[in-house]
Amino acid sequence: MGHEMVEAKKLKTCQISACQLNFKSMKAQMGQPILNNTSPRNRKALFRKEVLYLKKQSYLEPLWTKNFILLLVAAVFMYIATFMFTPTLPLFARSIGVIDPSVGGIIILVYTIGSLVPRVIWGNLADSWERKAVYLIGVIIMAAAAPFFGLFVSLPGIFIIRLIQGVGFSASSTAGSTMAADLVPASRRAEGIGFYTLANTIGMALGPELGLHMLQQHGAWWLFGAGALAGIISLGVCMLLNYERKRSSVQSGFISTHEAIHDITATPAKSLSSKCSILFEKSVLTTCLVVLFTIMPYGAIMAYIASYGIDRGISNIGLYFSVFALALFVVRLMVGRLSDSHGVTAVMIPGIVLMFSGLVVLNWAESFAIFMVSAVLFGFGFGVAFPLLQTTAYMLCPENRRGIASATLFSTADLAYGFGAVVLGVGIKYLGYETAFAGLTIFVVIALISYVIFLYPRLKSYYNKETGVGTKKCCKN
Repeated sequence: MGHEMVEAKKLKTCQISACQLNFKSMKAQMGQPILNNTSPRNRKALFRKEVLYLKKQSYLEPLWTKNFILLLVAAVFMYIATFMFTPTLPLFARSIGVIDPSVGGIIILVYTIGSLVPRVIWGNLADSWERKAVYLIGVIIMAAAAPFFGLFVSLPGIFIIRLIQGVGFSASSTAGSTMAADLVPASRRAEGIGFYTLANTIGMALGPELGLHMLQQHGAWWLFGAGALAGIISLGVCMLLNYERKRSSVQSGFISTHEAIHDITATPAKSLSSKCSILFEKSVLTTCLVVLFTIMPYGAIMAYIASYGIDRGISNIGLYFSVFALALFVVRLMVGRLSDSHGVTAVMIPGIVLMFSGLVVLNWAESFAIFMVSAVLFGFGFGVAFPLLQTTAYMLCPENRRGIASATLFSTADLAYGFGAVVLGVGIKYLGYETAFAGLTIFVVIALISYVIFLYPRLKSYYNKETGVGTKKCCKN
């Protein structure tokens, strides 16, 4: 009886959106016998009416809860603490006598390695232990490491401390995005994840400018102190979250990281698929394939757009980042609601086309205005694509595997971010800026093809399984 009550309660969850259409909820309200005893034509009409009703009901579920707002604020300060060091550490290295211009790229690469390698550990801990605790550990590492830049004033010191900060960032970003997926209503997940990713956008808009101001106007110690303070604020706000205390391994069907490591090293007879499930979530691999080719152009632009602008004689090229962040902010206010209304694919494909257009414009960028047009187009496109890919990943994976799914997704993003910068750097060396930036469109085309061939069929299969009403309704997703 208790089990039946639990199942009934689950069925009441209204998950009508382009990214989470849960027909079980509709069955609970309509009744299975009604569907079975209705003609196909009447069944379709009944289905359409129920979908419209449940879509209206879905927006009655609260999105802006206290916990979600607190998580969003905490994430904003976490990303500020991250991005304020991106443009400033190369300048700090130059101020202590490092003249090699490639050092800036190496610092970014070191940070990427630090965030990539331990994500699988944090993902497992987020699923088997406590997600809030993993987030707190991450921001503590980031905040505590910041002052050490001023204590170990050397290039190796910068590399080591930035590597440590990357480890902390991987914990906070993995756990934070997983908590966001847990806290938003299932029927508004695309909208909620879209708003959560605004934390990254706000951090990108405020962090670099704040860091440069601190370094240039007040000195390096003010920069390091501001970075530590941003991490402490994120820590304090997150502690106010009324989130889960613990996810037991029995309840979640997961095992601890210690057990996972023991299984890998001490049980060679264990199946390969079981071992792999400890390292990554296979249900999101098709999503990660699209993420790989979507993030590569983004990483390349973040690394080299300033150099490209200077090469073209654009003195205030730094505004590219501000305009790009503003475009991300604007589109992410709308992308969740649009995908809920029109379906993931109907929004995703125009987003990828906008990314393509933004890169094409860069090939003819001769003035400040054209650079800004590129920032708007690419910002709109990327602001659509990545949040929807995040939402799709969380939708396709089991609920108790969201932590490792998040780690898999962001590990792919980290890899793509660094690899995109490396590929563009080689292209610039041998082909020049114009041709190299135009060549980035190849990755966007591959992302679109990968989505259509690999991810779109999985979405159709998922919705067909959930609704049981054929493919016509689901094809738009």
